[in-house]
Amino acid sequence: MKTSHASDRSRNEPASKHYVSWSKDAQAQLLRVELADGSFCLFPFAHLSFVKCAQQGEGDLLTLRFANHEIQITGKRLRELGLAVQKLAVDWVKEQPARYATMANQDEVLITAIKVSELQAPQ
Repeated sequence: MKTSHASDRSRNEPASKHYVSWSKDAQAQLLRVELADGSFCLFPFAHLSFVKCAQQGEGDLLTLRFANHEIQITGKRLRELGLAVQKLAVDWVKEQPARYATMANQDEVLITAIKVSELQAPQ
C-alpha cells in the first residue's frame, strides 16, 4: 500500500537550525494551527472575518476571528504575520516552547502562545 507524506517543515527542522513559528504560501486555502499538545486545527480562509494586531506589554497579540472560532496568537513581531494573513498567504502557525525564544532571531516572528476559542452563537 502506497502512502503519502505531507511536508511539515515545522516538525522536521534539525535542532541546529533556528525554529520558525509560521510558513508562507501564496496559495493557501486553509490555515493550520498547531497547538502545544501536538493537535492541530484547520480553518478555511473563506471564513476569516476579522483580524487585529496590537501591542500587548512587551509583545504583540494577533487576533483572527473565523465564522465559529477565534484564535489569539501571542508573541513578538507579529505585524509581519498579520500582513501575510491580509494576503491570505499563511500556510501554518505554531507556538514555540519558551526555551526556544532565546534562539529566535531578533527580526523574526516568534509565536509564544496560541489560544483557540469556539464562539458562541448569539441568542
